[in-house]
Amino acid sequence: MPVHAVRFKGILHKTHFERLKKAGIEIQSKEPSMQIGAIKTGRPIYTVTLEADSPQAALTRVRELLMPDTSTFVNWEAVDD
Repeated sequence: MPVHAVRFKGILHKTHFERLKKAGIEIQSKEPSMQIGAIKTGRPIYTVTLEADSPQAALTRVRELLMPDTSTFVNWEAVDD
């Protein structure tokens, strides 16, 4: 099955990390949403990877795992590698 990447902005808590890890989803990167000089601010932008049939299926899977907290996350994007 192909591996797809999903990006989203928000704050992951311990329970979110545990759910993603249990599902075999890897966090590839965490970037600040804003940087002013050396100061990093704003909600981080995460990129995660997982096996799925399509980018849309990957996006749906990650959103399901973060439910019901998906309203705290924004800028969902399925990324083709």
